[in-house]
Amino acid sequence: MKNLHAAGLLVVCIFAFQSISAQQQPVIQKPYLHKATNLAQLPSKLECNIPAIQKLSSFRISDKVALTLGNFEFAGELVDKVQPEKGVQSMNIRSTSIPGALCTVSVITQDDNTQKLVGRIINPQSDEVLVLTEENNRYFWIKKNKAHFLVP
Repeated sequence: MKNLHAAGLLVVCIFAFQSISAQQQPVIQKPYLHKATNLAQLPSKLECNIPAIQKLSSFRISDKVALTLGNFEFAGELVDKVQPEKGVQSMNIRSTSIPGALCTVSVITQDDNTQKLVGRIINPQSDEVLVLTEENNRYFWIKKNKAHFLVP
């Protein structure tokens, strides 16, 4: 009889321990984004995060910016924001993750309130340029030869 009480107490303790440890909240993990240190490390085609680009117009000069380029993160600081004409908002982001790189993005709002995005990421120390290109209503950063964009 004594052993049954001890065994019962042990079973109750095991269930109590299991129920306490089962109540822990799951850890929410952010997706791991690789940090590229130059444009050569990036693939030739990267999907663009359109809402993040459109949200750039709400940032102020000297705000920190992080753009997702596929599995990579382009981190930088907003250094210039201008509206050269009605419906066009242009922003320049100096990279802190890729030394010397500059990202220029323009959001063009057309008469029917649709938006078109135009942009480039240029690093004078690299032989490539990333160009923001629209394909089938989706935007991609596509790697192109720098010789087509900069005059030597």
